[in-house]
Amino acid sequence: MLTVTVLFLLAGCADEPRPWEDISVSGVRDLTNEEVVEIERAEQKLIKTCMRDRGLPYWEFPVPSIDERKSGNYAIESVRWAKAYGYGREFEKLGEKIRISHRTVIYQNGLPKEGRVGYTRALDGDYRDRMTAELPGKLGKVETPRGGCTNEARAELYGDAAIWYTARRTVESALPLYVQALKQDERFTKALSQWADCMTRAGRSFDSPDDLRQKRAAAVEKMSDTEADAFDRKLAVTEATCVVESSLGKVLRDLESEYRARTLKPYSEQWDTYRKMRLHALRQAPDVLS
Repeated sequence: MLTVTVLFLLAGCADEPRPWEDISVSGVRDLTNEEVVEIERAEQKLIKTCMRDRGLPYWEFPVPSIDERKSGNYAIESVRWAKAYGYGREFEKLGEKIRISHRTVIYQNGLPKEGRVGYTRALDGDYRDRMTAELPGKLGKVETPRGGCTNEARAELYGDAAIWYTARRTVESALPLYVQALKQDERFTKALSQWADCMTRAGRSFDSPDDLRQKRAAAVEKMSDTEADAFDRKLAVTEATCVVESSLGKVLRDLESEYRARTLKPYSEQWDTYRKMRLHALRQAPDVLS
């Protein structure tokens, strides 16, 4: 009788729907940057709670702001952002400061070797037990430790840490598979040509934002911080003005959505799961942060 009862309970668990599966395919969408920030803040809070429950201190890492997330974009679209941040040197300095002087980093680095190993396992999991994900397009496979407070936090937010890892790495690794085709698309090359013409008229001749960034990096290398910041802001405003005039940013966003969807078609299950799990995390986050 006991065996039958156990089997019945196991069957019931197996049939239980996963927490993100009540989100319909028609209801899936990409998240806004504001929503991603909320989820990441919730993740940091959950990690801190988990580490505390294990008797270990953890100071939450600051989540990148909306403006900071724009510093790595292909082209600058906002004149306001360009005036304020140039090419994001401020964010580079902030990132370096966090890597060196954040309280969690200082605490972890100050531990003896055995203590560091134990702390890392508690936080990030044990590399002797790994989750594996096959990347799309024969890009290979990636691995990450299973367990640890980081994965526990993600399991609470997304519903399952291992499934989330596989879905996330599949979707977020797709860019190299379509970026070259996108850049050869006539709609992109037309907008890029209009951007380059605009830059030339403004006295700043560059073939592309990539070309601009390479030459800009060489130019600011020998400048003082004050000179580099002023140079960056002036150049960035010109770039952003021409991005708006040529619609390069909008064209790029539209094409990226189109090419990403096409590239991920063979991985439709992971693509749907990725978006559903993010939306599930979004509805979990307010309770965590309250």
